[in-house]
Amino acid sequence: MTTFTERDVGSSVFDADREKIGVIAAVEDGTAYVEPGPSLTEELKAKLDWGDPDPDEAYALRPEWVEELNDDEVLLRTRPRD
Repeated sequence: MTTFTERDVGSSVFDADREKIGVIAAVEDGTAYVEPGPSLTEELKAKLDWGDPDPDEAYALRPEWVEELNDDEVLLRTRPRD
């Protein structure tokens, strides 16, 4: 299971196709909050269960969606881990 820390703030978040979808804006109690980029499609927002986004808000990133986490990037999976 992926655990986020304050070091991850500012990391870019990419979908499985390596398209940048946002940036980690904050980490609270091990949960990363992603500020979506303006090009993030409604379909992907719905898939990640982010509902109707407000561009000024950040959304929780569920660990089961994370494929890889390194020093400055988060790569998402095509579907959540079971």
